[in-house]
Amino acid sequence: MFDVEAVRADFPGATQQVYLNAAGVGLPPRSAVAAVQQAATLLGQGPAAMGTTAYYRALGDPGSAAKREAARLLHVTPAEIAFVDDTTMGLNIALAALPFAAGENLILCDLEYPQVALSAQHLHRDLGVEIRVVHHRDGLVTVDDYAELMDRRTRLLLVSSVQWINGLRLDLAAFSQLADAHDCFLVVDAIQQLGAIPLDLSQLRVDFLAAGAQKWLNAPFGLGILYVRQETQERVRPGLAHGLFALAEPPEGWVRYLGDPHLTPFLPLPLAPDARRFEIHGMPKSLAAAGLAASLAYVNGLDQQAAAAHILALGSFLIEELHRRGIPVWTPTAPHLRAGIVTCAPFADAARVHRLVQALETQRIYPSVRYCSGIGGLRISIHYYTSREDLEMLLAVMDDLMPRL
Repeated sequence: MFDVEAVRADFPGATQQVYLNAAGVGLPPRSAVAAVQQAATLLGQGPAAMGTTAYYRALGDPGSAAKREAARLLHVTPAEIAFVDDTTMGLNIALAALPFAAGENLILCDLEYPQVALSAQHLHRDLGVEIRVVHHRDGLVTVDDYAELMDRRTRLLLVSSVQWINGLRLDLAAFSQLADAHDCFLVVDAIQQLGAIPLDLSQLRVDFLAAGAQKWLNAPFGLGILYVRQETQERVRPGLAHGLFALAEPPEGWVRYLGDPHLTPFLPLPLAPDARRFEIHGMPKSLAAAGLAASLAYVNGLDQQAAAAHILALGSFLIEELHRRGIPVWTPTAPHLRAGIVTCAPFADAARVHRLVQALETQRIYPSVRYCSGIGGLRISIHYYTSREDLEMLLAVMDDLMPRL
């Protein structure tokens, strides 16, 4: 049994409002806020209490912990995890690493977040890569739609595991099989899934997976994760200029290495032997890593199947109630086709939907408004800290407000 009240006690923001916008920015747990504050205190104190060597080690510890927790979440190895600022950076790193040739093509759908398409458009502009678009049918696309557009020159399937606009969850196992059958790459934007619906990459052929942590992972501190499959690391090389710490660490450590009087700017070090080679940061981000490590540890400490079942059950309740009121819903009813997002159209007129959200905010109820490719409206995010009472309050206030808008 999932104890939502115990979870809510760990999220102060969840009890101060009806927060239904984890698809935009998630609420951090107490433990993550405390971890950031502790890291900030360490920075403020400097090395006086522990010496330089221990101080730098302490600054780096959250990064190592975050990679371990990310690997645990995805059922992969820490060597397959790199840090990125956000999903955008992760996608750009992934696409820059792939060996495209002019005339080859990639496939994406028209439900994607605009940044996904923008990353793809750089390939079209700079390398002459053709972009093939799967068009949705009433908010639905399937792996078969992608298969119909593939040919021998298809180099990449670019997909979001959960679509930002209506919460459609795609079958990554089927996409993995399709990419494998056609010997093309599979790059996944998983920001709208990770933290809400479990994802086991150990049995999938996903080459890159990018996810900022500010949404369902509840870590809005400026650091996300990039998974790079071990076999893919051996097959491609970074296509963007990388940071210093994407190089293999010297045997004597960085502090001693950078203090060598024979050092020049032209380092003879090879690339790191793991996913770090794809990182483009110049310096570790200790504050962000501390928050990310704590947020990931919180997710990993939950019964994730029970948490997902809680999210999906609340989604079923909300969809049923919206249908009962005659409000069109763009999110699929079947649980296996959705995650935490439920999008509905309380009004056909977008201006009235925006007025509805403004009125809801006066009652401290916070969904969002999103549209893309002809669908959208009121987007409601249901996370594991969401209660049934939250949704009942949303519905009751909507019942009161809508006749007056």
